[in-house]
Order: sequence, then structure tokens, then C-alpha cells
Amino acid sequence: MSITSMKKNLFFRVDSGPEIGIGHMMRCLTLAQELKNNFDKVIFLTRKDSDDFMETIMENGFEVVLLPTQIIKPPKNIHELNNYSDIIKNLITTYTRNKNYLLIDHYDIDSAFELSLKTTFEKIFVIDDLANRKHNCDLLIDQNYYRDLNHRYEKLIPNNAITLLGPKYAIIRPEFRSVNKKIIKKNSQIKKILVSFGGSDPTNECKKTLDALCSIENSQFEIIVVAGIYNHKFEQLQKLYEKYSSIKIYRHVNDLSRLMLDSDLFIGAGGTTTWERLYMGLPSIVTIISNDQKESIEFLSDTGHVINLGLAKNVTTKTYVQAIQKSNPDLIYSMSLNNQKLVDGNGCSRIKKQIIELINDA
Repeated sequence: MSITSMKKNLFFRVDSGPEIGIGHMMRCLTLAQELKNNFDKVIFLTRKDSDDFMETIMENGFEVVLLPTQIIKPPKNIHELNNYSDIIKNLITTYTRNKNYLLIDHYDIDSAFELSLKTTFEKIFVIDDLANRKHNCDLLIDQNYYRDLNHRYEKLIPNNAITLLGPKYAIIRPEFRSVNKKIIKKNSQIKKILVSFGGSDPTNECKKTLDALCSIENSQFEIIVVAGIYNHKFEQLQKLYEKYSSIKIYRHVNDLSRLMLDSDLFIGAGGTTTWERLYMGLPSIVTIISNDQKESIEFLSDTGHVINLGLAKNVTTKTYVQAIQKSNPDLIYSMSLNNQKLVDGNGCSRIKKQIIELINDA
């Protein structure tokens, strides 16, 4: 088979679940949709506890290869590392006559694992937002916003690795890019509030927020809550607030872009939907529910893009009440304008362009 006629496949190594949420999987699905016409096959290498997304992945025409249970935890030593990489190599043996590429979005994977697969894949692409470990990759993507953005990965990646850093490369789902952005108006009052704390809401922020909203006297908010696909307290939330006709609670929705477009304020976590909210121009009150959100959300707050309440463990119902009461029309207006200027929605196409250049050079 000639080099020019060899098939090209793109593998994603990514997981989702109650502990890590759905953000990694969602942004990989978005990139897979963007790149599917540039590869013969797109294959997801994922753990069994990502099974809530299996149907969605396959509905989009992508393949799924489930990883065995022993690959759930990061390797502790060189023996485990070699074993893990051998598992990956064995799983893709049917594709060895093709040109294979790997995109990794996983906090438990670093340069050692990537190096062990260098001869298996033509190129390795990495999505990261921690900058807390080395990577052996050809391309590194970090869509987040930081003070030291351009120096963040200086000693963590090979000198010849390409970096795509900052909100210019924000991974926005197609459903958001296909709708018109919010029309920003002065002196708009907050009437509709959207609440969501990611896929699992481990610290039960939905309840704190709803208690806060219900306690504000003479308020007439319309409230929609997206509790999260892995939220174990979903039924409890529904029961607690069923007497309020102004509150609707869903486990998961397929029209989040429309809900954002219709809302005046968002209250939620600082995960991957942050960039979709910024793109839409939706002002946000944000609670940090995991350490990987902290640095970026603090900088977004300092630059006037979100209202940051800090770490979830320190946030109470009273904290939410005070933040909501301080969200005056002038603050909402300036935040909305700032947000739309920061994220233009073309991040996926920029990433796609760079990946195409790299696979054509291989």
C-alpha cells in the first residue's frame, strides 16, 4: 500500500464519570465532529464508566473501544506503564496498516505514557489545562485564560511542539455556533436564571443556589436547573422544589444553547461550558468545584468576565444570595459585552487547521 493511499485514523483517549464529570468527553466529541471528514475513522478509547456517552459517540458515527478495568488508575511504576501501553497497542492492532493519530484529554496521562506510544502513533495531540506535568506531544491545546498564558508550558513540552493557547482556541459545540449570540441590552433586569454545576455537582451546589433564590423576598425569577447526568441527588432536588412552579429541574438537556440564549444570568461551575457562556455573552456567577478550574476562573474574575465566589467548600447559601443581589444591570451589561469580545467561536476551526497541517506533514 502506498503512503498516499494509507488510511488515516484519529484516536481519542478520554474518559467521563461521576468523579471527573463530562467536560473532557464533551470537548473531545466537539473536536471529533469538527475533524471527522479529515480522517477515515474516529475511535474513542475510553473506560466502561463512560458508558452514558457510548450512544452519543456512536450516533455521531464514531467507534468506541472499551479499555479493561486495570487501566483505570494511572501507572505506579515502569512495569504498569509498559503494561498500559501494551494494552493500547493490542487494542489497535487491526489499524496498524493505517496512519494513526492520538488525541489525549486526560489528567492522569503524562510524558512517560505518551513516549511509550510514540512509535505507535504518527502524531500525538494533547488537551491540557493544568500545566502540572510534562508532555511528549506534537501539539498542545489549552483553551483557558491565564496571566502567564504564553509561558505556561515552556519547560513541560518538547521545543518543537506547537501550542494553541487561550480563548482564541475555545472549543465551542456546534449547537452554540449555529445560533445567534445574545443581543446585549442596557438596563436589562434579571428574570430568567439558568443553574448548572457540571455533570455531577459533587458538593450539591444546585441545592445551595435554589435555597438562595427561594429565600430572596419578592423575587419573580424563572429558574431552570440542569442537574447533571451523574448527579446522584437529582430525584431529591426534584422532590424538594416540586412545589415551586417557577423552578424546572432536568437531569440533562440537548438544547443548552437555547437555554443560555433565553437566560439573563447563569449560576454554576467553572468547567468547559464557561467558554460557551462567554461566547453567548451570558453573565455568570461561578463557584469553583475542582482545583483545575481555580486559576483560570480567578483570572476571568479579575478581568471582569465572571463573578467568582471561590471554592465550593467555602460557599454557602448566603454567599449566593449576596452575589445575586449585587448583580445589578450595569454589571450584567459590562460582563456580557466583555464575554462576547473574548470568545469569537472560531476556536475549533483554528485547531482543525493546525491538525490538518500536521497530519499532511506526517
